[in-house]
Amino acid sequence: MKRVAISVALMVLTIGVLVAQSDLQPIANVKLQKTEPITLKQLKARVEAYTKELGRDMTIEEKKKVLDTIINERLVVQAAEKEGLKVSDSEVNQSFAQIISQQVGRQVTEIEFAQMIREKSGMSLDDYMRAQNGMNVSEYKAFLRSQMIAQRYVMLKKKDEIQNTQAPTDADIRSYYDVHKQNFVQPDIAKLFLVIVPKGDSVSAAETKIQDLRKQLVDKAPSLDEIKSRSQVANSGYQAGDLFINKNAEASKKLGISMDALLKIFAMEVGQISEVNETATDYQCFTVLDKYPAKILDLSDVVKPGTTVTVYEFIRGNMISQVQNRAVANALMQIINDLRKPENFQIMRSDAEMEKILSW
Repeated sequence: MKRVAISVALMVLTIGVLVAQSDLQPIANVKLQKTEPITLKQLKARVEAYTKELGRDMTIEEKKKVLDTIINERLVVQAAEKEGLKVSDSEVNQSFAQIISQQVGRQVTEIEFAQMIREKSGMSLDDYMRAQNGMNVSEYKAFLRSQMIAQRYVMLKKKDEIQNTQAPTDADIRSYYDVHKQNFVQPDIAKLFLVIVPKGDSVSAAETKIQDLRKQLVDKAPSLDEIKSRSQVANSGYQAGDLFINKNAEASKKLGISMDALLKIFAMEVGQISEVNETATDYQCFTVLDKYPAKILDLSDVVKPGTTVTVYEFIRGNMISQVQNRAVANALMQIINDLRKPENFQIMRSDAEMEKILSW
């Protein structure tokens, strides 16, 4: 009986090794500057990312297009590296931090984000990233690096074409506003001065600190600027700054509070100070600095309180970005067409073999 069990275990182990070896097999090579294989595993990871975005399985033809996309990326990156273009680890990490901060709604580090994910879901950051887009942190950062290098290379080669795109006219901007006016609606907004004290290793010390900071808000000494300035000193033990919140369900979800709790914030008077609120990771309190009523924004209104960008400037910027994005896409396609020569890459499987390999 033991021999049977051992035989089954060895069989399972052997099958697992064969699958792993199969996934590591090169299915294409990019060889513009150096020979760089593209494995089935790398293709599967990218397909999984697109599958999550599409919400459905991809066809074999779509998977072939994904392989083409990876080949194109590698060609552009190798061409960029040949020109001496590089992206440092710190630049990649900064870009990654910006992406995760946008998800949270405030500036966070990778370590802070990983801790938040673990506390909310029990998942590691790698597992969370894989669940979101099919790539772990290392793979996602490698993808980011490729995108950043490719973008720099396109700007290097096609800078004049991209910058010489025609800017929208005043009539274009006003016409766009007239057609899309209903989209420029400002909800009720409250401006808060928020103070957060992480619990860290000592919950009692954190509670004492938040109570002391709340007293300072009540006494109005020191000033809010001073409290904010002190929070930026190393090892201050707390964070402080302005926060704008909307009165809608999206804001309620983003803040992790009930709609009733959100409505209570908007019921507070300007200058009123909250009680201390406890979360799983920190203590918080705030004072209401200002309120902005809901309205349809005019072209001369700022897009968001606390900023200087008007609706007119916002529309103009967006229209310029759209034109430039199209110019970048066209320039990138020209570069890819120039690089995509038989001597620069190789598909290592026949059409029949590829059909079989991609039928997972």
